[in-house]
Amino acid sequence: MTTTLGALLDEAGLPDAPAGSADLRVTGLAYDSRRVVPGAVFVAVPGEHTDGHRHALAAVEAGAVAVVAQHAPEPPLPADVPLVLVRDTQRALAPLAAALQGHPSRSLTVAGVTGTDGKTTTTTMLQAAWRGAGIAAGSLTTVDFRLRDRIEPNTSRQTTLESADLQERLRTALDAGATHVAVETSSHALVLHRVDAVDFGCAVFTRITSEHLDFHGTRDAYLAAKASLLTRAAQRHGALAVLDRDDDFAFPTLHAMPIDRRLSYSSGGDAGADLVARGVRVDASGVHFSALTPWGEADVDLRLAGRFNVANALAALAAACGTGASLDGAVRGLSALDRVSGRMERVDLGQPFSVVIDYAHTAEALRTVLSELRAATGGRLWAVFGSAGRRDTAKRPAMGRVAAELCERIVVTDEDPREEDSRSIVEQIAGGARDATHRDGEELFLIPDRGEAIRFAVDHAAPGDTVLLAGKGHESTMILAAGPVPWDERAVAEQAVRDRLARQGSTA
Repeated sequence: MTTTLGALLDEAGLPDAPAGSADLRVTGLAYDSRRVVPGAVFVAVPGEHTDGHRHALAAVEAGAVAVVAQHAPEPPLPADVPLVLVRDTQRALAPLAAALQGHPSRSLTVAGVTGTDGKTTTTTMLQAAWRGAGIAAGSLTTVDFRLRDRIEPNTSRQTTLESADLQERLRTALDAGATHVAVETSSHALVLHRVDAVDFGCAVFTRITSEHLDFHGTRDAYLAAKASLLTRAAQRHGALAVLDRDDDFAFPTLHAMPIDRRLSYSSGGDAGADLVARGVRVDASGVHFSALTPWGEADVDLRLAGRFNVANALAALAAACGTGASLDGAVRGLSALDRVSGRMERVDLGQPFSVVIDYAHTAEALRTVLSELRAATGGRLWAVFGSAGRRDTAKRPAMGRVAAELCERIVVTDEDPREEDSRSIVEQIAGGARDATHRDGEELFLIPDRGEAIRFAVDHAAPGDTVLLAGKGHESTMILAAGPVPWDERAVAEQAVRDRLARQGSTA
C-alpha cells in the first residue's frame, strides 16, 4: 500500500516527519535491511544478535527513503534522508505496520490463542471449525499459515510473526475475502509488542503452566504476559474470552479480568464450565467424546491422537461458535482435520513398533505426551529428546526426571544447542534422569547427534515398543553454533525405520 511519510507517522501516532519530508512517497516498511525495497521506511530495531541501527545505511543504499530509529545510526545517514527518532523502535514498528496495511484487523474477527501447550493445535482446530461452518478463515501458527484451503509452511521459526509481517499476513487474508483469522500468540510476542496493533475480537487460553522463565523471570510474570492478551481483546466491543476452567493456576486470574463475554471449557467434566466433555474414548482412529455446549450437544470425532486434544477441541469449539460458527459446522470442521504437523504425528511404515513425533519441549508437555503414550504402549516406552541452548535451563533436569518416571528407555540428544556446549546440555538433562534411578548404558543413553540418537532408538526398539521423538516437531532447521542447518525430523525417522526394515528383510 502507498502513503506519504507524514500521513504514515501521523496514523501511527509517532513524531512528525522532519521538515520538508512529509510528502515523501512511502510504499513499504522493513526492519531487516536485507528485505528493503525501494520506497520503504526502515525501522532500526535492536535485536538479540545485531542492532538495526548498524544496518540503517545499508537499508538506505537498498532504497529506503526514511529511517525510524532510537538514536542517530552509525555509520551516519546521508543528510537528505529523513530520520525520525522514537523512544522504542520495537514498539513503534507495530502501529507503523498496521497503518501502512490499512489496519486490517479492524475489519476481521481475529482470535488470539495463547497458553503453554496446545496453542498450535487449538489455533489450527479453530480455523478448521470456522471452515467447517462455511466461514472464510485463516490461521497463523508456529507450523503453517492457512488461508481458506491453502496451506503454506511457516519457515520463520517464530510462533508469532514480527508485527510488520503479521500485519501483512492479515492484510492478505482480508484481501482474499477472509472474515476470521486465528493467530497463535506467544508470550514473547505479547511482551515484545508484535501484536500491539492487532484488534483482537477473541482471546483463547489453553492450559498455562511454566515456560520461558529465562525471559519472563517468574511464573507470575509469565502469566501476566499471557493475560495481557485478554486485556487487549477487552478493548474491542463484544470481545470474547475462552478460558480453561481446569487450569487451577491461570483460571482464577483470567476469569476475574473484565471483558464483555466469556466462555469456559472443561475436558475434566467440571459442570461449572460452559462447554464440557463427556464419555471420552480413545482408539486407533482418534479421540471421541460428547460436547455439552450452550448451543446444544454434539458428538465429536477427532482424527488426532491424544486425549489432551479434547481440551484443545473444546477451546476451538467455544471460540468458533462464540464468533459466529454453527455447532454442527464447527464439529464437522474438527472431524475433517487429519493431522497437525509435529503434534502427536505418527510415523508408520509397517514396523512392529510405534514412532511418534511431537513438539513437546517442556517438562509439563513431555509429561502430558508420555502419559498418553504410556497408556497406549504394551512394550517399552522410549523418549528421544533434548533442550534448546541459550533457553530456559531450569527445565532441563526436570525434563530428565519426567522422562525417567514414565519411560523404560531415554536417549538424550541435541535440540538446537546454538552456542552452548552440547554435551553440557545433555548432561544437565541426564542428571535429572539419574536422580530418578536411570543408569547410563542401561536405561539412559547420551547421544548428542540427533540423527544418531533417532537411529539408535529405532534400531533397538522391540515389537510393541513406542519411540517418542520430542522437541523438534515440525521445525525445518537445527540451530548449531555455526548457524542453522536443514533438519527434517520425519524424514530422519522414516529413513531410520526403512533401514531397519531393510536389514530385517535381508536376514529373513
